[in-house]
Amino acid sequence: MSNLSRRDFVRKTGLGMATASLATMLASRQAPAQIKGTSLRILQWSHFVPAYDVWFDKFTKEWGDKNGVRVRVDRIPHLELPARIAAEFAAGAGHDMIYFVGTILTGLYYRALVDVGDLADQIGKRWGGWIPAAASPSIVEGKWHAIPDFYILLPMLWRKDLFDKQGLKPPDTWELARVAARTLKPKGHPCGIQFSHCNDANLNWRSVMFSFGAQEADASGQNILLDSKETREALRFAKALFDEGMTPEVFSWDDASDNRYLASGVASWIHDAISAYRTTEDTNPAVFENTSIGLEPQGAGGKRVSVANANAYAIWKFSKNPQAAKELLIHLADNWKEAMTASRGYNMPFIRDGYKKPMPVIGTDPKMQILQDFPNVVAFFGHPGPFTPAVQEVVATFVVPDMFTRAARGQSADEAVKWAVGEYRRIYAKYQRG
Repeated sequence: MSNLSRRDFVRKTGLGMATASLATMLASRQAPAQIKGTSLRILQWSHFVPAYDVWFDKFTKEWGDKNGVRVRVDRIPHLELPARIAAEFAAGAGHDMIYFVGTILTGLYYRALVDVGDLADQIGKRWGGWIPAAASPSIVEGKWHAIPDFYILLPMLWRKDLFDKQGLKPPDTWELARVAARTLKPKGHPCGIQFSHCNDANLNWRSVMFSFGAQEADASGQNILLDSKETREALRFAKALFDEGMTPEVFSWDDASDNRYLASGVASWIHDAISAYRTTEDTNPAVFENTSIGLEPQGAGGKRVSVANANAYAIWKFSKNPQAAKELLIHLADNWKEAMTASRGYNMPFIRDGYKKPMPVIGTDPKMQILQDFPNVVAFFGHPGPFTPAVQEVVATFVVPDMFTRAARGQSADEAVKWAVGEYRRIYAKYQRG
């Protein structure tokens, strides 16, 4: 990464205790007396399962009351977090703890973030180690600058009753999903994936692209691999899927549109987080009863790659209370089961022991048990390379969704790829090492 000043960063990207004593305190699992009478400010997102926010507020208040810390949680919509984080970085002041969700900005800000390797070691040792995917949102230049919280899966959510009525097979491959959409759209039940500037579009179209064998960058993260026949195959597939199985409203969808689409009873299938499933449980029980959850569909080459939404905490170096922030993160990690339960199975853990079956919530629901098998196919932005600062900006500027939108609106696959590669090269040039 180039050595960007705060001012240069904002302009170029446009995104809008002593060690020994800490180790002793963490080992004893008791908060230090020094944090009593202090304050801790946390910048958070508004969770898609509102019950989790209720739980988190209670959880942090109880921890604060017990340890004499005044905890304040400030929530804003997740798409507004990058601009707020950029403003705090530029000012060198703000919250103590910040939250990365979807757009993981660890690589952009790591020089301004506390090294949390001690916490990562502590949590990993206690809970069987971290799954490999934990490194992507957390480690920059060999050091931990963020603590993974959870990731969000986007499985297939499909209407079994509608499929059965037409004799359709479950959407275990993207081609079967296309056949179902083509069959059910004339019956009043199109499918839907966002062609728009939202986080779901960044995730969903990469899942399609990577399952078709396409790659974003190599293992070093420095070389762009987007220009391939596999990317073109994925674009042609998306064009056909749109023409045969969707309606133009998907061009203006946001992250919650597919939730509403499923709950309305119209959708034949969507590819989305289980918040959509949970919302439907509350708003349309009849549809909920007939909605099934499927593993990531196989692409043309038989691959399954499910691009998940990573969430992670970080602590600013200019934090006035990094000690309390670390203590709270340890406490939160030790209560991951309670957190996952509060999220109604939405929060997927990054720790290995989290996958001992049955997992909380999802392991006891027959339709959700398939989610326990996702860690083997989970990937993040930049796959198969790391989540580099360049990829982070690609994500924040929605290059991949725009490439798929161009194809869906009629631009040739070759033209769409050429445009996207040009955008990648322009962005990557900012971060080339001198």
